[in-house]
Amino acid sequence: MQKAILLATLIGTAIGMPVLAEAQNVKVDSSDEAGVEQGSEPEALESVVIFGEVIPYFEQSNSTALKGAVERTKVPFTTNTMNAQVIEDLKAERLEEVFEYIPSFSRSNRTANNFTIRGHSADLQNLQVDGLPGLTSRFGSPVTANIEKVEVLKGPASVLYGWMDPGGLVNMITKKPEDDEFTEISLSGEFFPEYGDESGSFSVDTNGRVKKDGSILYRVVAGYQNEDSFRDFVKNEEAWYFFPSLSWVPDAGKRLDVQMEYTEERRAGDSGLFVLNQDIKQRADITTYYQEPGDTLDDFGIALNVSYEDQFRDDMKLNAKWRSVYHEDEKDLYENNFVQADNTLRRRNRHQINVRQYHFGDVNLDIDFDAGFKQKLITGIGGGYELRQFDRLAFDARGANVGLNNPIYTGDILADDPDSFRTFNLYNAGIYAQDQVFLTDKLTLLLGARFDSQWGDLTTVFPDGPTDGEDSEESAFITTQAYNLGGTYEVTNQVALYASMSQSFNPQFIPTFDANNNQLDPEKGIQYEVGAKLSFLDNKLTTNISAYDLTKENVAETVNGVSQLVGTIESYGAEVEVQYQPSLNWQFQGSYAYTHAEVTETTNLDALGNVPGFAPKHTAAVLLRYNYPEEVFDGLVGAGVGARYQSERFTDEETSRRVLLPGYAVADLNFYYELERVKLSLNVENVFDKVYFNGGRNDTEVHAGDPRKVILKAKWFL
Repeated sequence: MQKAILLATLIGTAIGMPVLAEAQNVKVDSSDEAGVEQGSEPEALESVVIFGEVIPYFEQSNSTALKGAVERTKVPFTTNTMNAQVIEDLKAERLEEVFEYIPSFSRSNRTANNFTIRGHSADLQNLQVDGLPGLTSRFGSPVTANIEKVEVLKGPASVLYGWMDPGGLVNMITKKPEDDEFTEISLSGEFFPEYGDESGSFSVDTNGRVKKDGSILYRVVAGYQNEDSFRDFVKNEEAWYFFPSLSWVPDAGKRLDVQMEYTEERRAGDSGLFVLNQDIKQRADITTYYQEPGDTLDDFGIALNVSYEDQFRDDMKLNAKWRSVYHEDEKDLYENNFVQADNTLRRRNRHQINVRQYHFGDVNLDIDFDAGFKQKLITGIGGGYELRQFDRLAFDARGANVGLNNPIYTGDILADDPDSFRTFNLYNAGIYAQDQVFLTDKLTLLLGARFDSQWGDLTTVFPDGPTDGEDSEESAFITTQAYNLGGTYEVTNQVALYASMSQSFNPQFIPTFDANNNQLDPEKGIQYEVGAKLSFLDNKLTTNISAYDLTKENVAETVNGVSQLVGTIESYGAEVEVQYQPSLNWQFQGSYAYTHAEVTETTNLDALGNVPGFAPKHTAAVLLRYNYPEEVFDGLVGAGVGARYQSERFTDEETSRRVLLPGYAVADLNFYYELERVKLSLNVENVFDKVYFNGGRNDTEVHAGDPRKVILKAKWFL
């Protein structure tokens, strides 16, 4: 019944919006604003610069959804784009600061992939760089200094991108050399007025020509961040990054990009708060720290990206890319482990070094042809190798209990108890094809398929010998496939409807063997979606509306000592995103999402029928920017408002340990003053100093969001 109501609401809104648009008394278009008669030829229009004009948040196309720039009305899936202007207006130095403005997103912890989409958790594969996996930092969210924009594809994306969880794909489009000469220098400082902690950052972005004819271009982005948290002993966290790149552009049809990434980050080990009796009200002050002062989480990563595009025929284009990453992280802390009956927190001594390598590539042909109908076919191969190496130097030594308030850090010293050294070698290779058929000018059909093989091995060594466990070697090989199907129909020039089905797969952990010692099939995801994409007032008012039903099945569980595919998580919901630019000097972006998620099948009665962790039923966000249309002291003055809301969420699906986190609404204010070569901004985040919680795990780890924070930023254009 609820799904039927959602679908009816969607269709009713799609039909009603054109009527609303017709009710507008004045049609606004670029020729009216420029003072040009309607009968004038377009080429006679001159470029007119309007003082205070905002750079739009709206993007007409999305290159991630179909692996090529396609107009949004021709894409039968939900997409969201957070472009450079959104990132700039949010003053987001980390990607996680952008997530809360994306419908159906919820942060679940502090590491890179700790977020949920449409009620489902995300794998590291769900977060990609220019369409390929592999991050140079894991303990923290990626920095935005080298991100041009973020494109999000909702729902399963395995046909074009391989294995991942079904909620959706987040694709970070990186900055690349441009045929222009510029240098930007940014300085920022921030502090918590109620706590006195201060932070700062510096970055430079310089771009230009290596050769005067513009055939070879360069770009270098580099920076440093130093952060003091409001939390006790979480101070002097540092990050360095360096992103150089070169481009060879011999003509309009060819381009070769070579990019490097270097990041190094040092953080305090921080497991957040614990609570008593699974009650968030029974907690200490949000500044309370339960690890040992000096505990650390460190990240280091280096990556090389190579991409090549060649439009060697008018109707055929070659796209090839490769990404190699070496990443190492080290965790050395007394982490929160268990809430004891005497209301103390048991901690665990954990010292672990992880090494990861990613070597992935993708080659495809984009072919336009006519076989009775105009068609756009993309066919390619993709895959690679991933190394995971986990060295537990200390693990499972428990004790050194601390109390809820005023923890004493000079308690018992826990022994270094080495556990295991595990090495995974994981491979995958897939072949895919996707055909977009233009049946008429208004009606399109999309068909896609991928056939994929995954194989790998796990070697486990116990340094202390058989007292901890038996050394072992396991291997597995599996094949799978995924399909998608969709269609779009342009009812009018303002209204396009779409429907689609898409699938995903995610290999099981090695080894996940059945009773016959065979590796179990991958987890599978399937989504059914309908929606409408609306555009009025010459694209000044755009709206995306969608309703979906998303299921993840084949979740492996142990039953009587044997792994079986018995788990299922289902979600359904609706999303609305609106972007409106009523005049050239101000714009609005707003979104709302409803999500109903449930663990529908499991042998774990403690979780059956429950909502998964960090799957809020309601999320909403608003972002507004206004520029005063006249000069003030020879410059531009502007202001902005940002606000985001999430309803209550659980930290986990298991009743016995989960904590219900209350819903929250947080507002930010932004002020701008811009001259020709200088931009100054003042941001006040969490204006009303709300105490809220935006991450965690069970009752042992709950993370508080930032209290009121003031950010000052200056950017120079040389």
